[in-house]
Amino acid sequence: MTEAWNTLSGMNGKVYQAEEDARVAKEAVEKAQEEAAQSREETATAKEAATKAQEEASRYKGEAVELDKGKRLVESDLAVARGNYSGLKEELLKSEIA
Repeated sequence: MTEAWNTLSGMNGKVYQAEEDARVAKEAVEKAQEEAAQSREETATAKEAATKAQEEASRYKGEAVELDKGKRLVESDLAVARGNYSGLKEELLKSEIA
């Protein structure tokens, strides 16, 4: 009977240890699942930020193109104005000489 009692006691210890190991494993799985969910949320946030950044970059690129067009028009108008000024200045000198 003592031998059976010792065997049963040893088995109870093993069962207790197995239950404790299972509890620890379950907690580890739950923590891993929480971290995975958080990681998915962070990934979604990062993707959203990247999309917004790309949209902004496209908008700025479009605005840069428009500004460049405006700059070219101003440069063209300036060249015409300089040519007109030169012509007027030349005519004024001719009229003063005459």
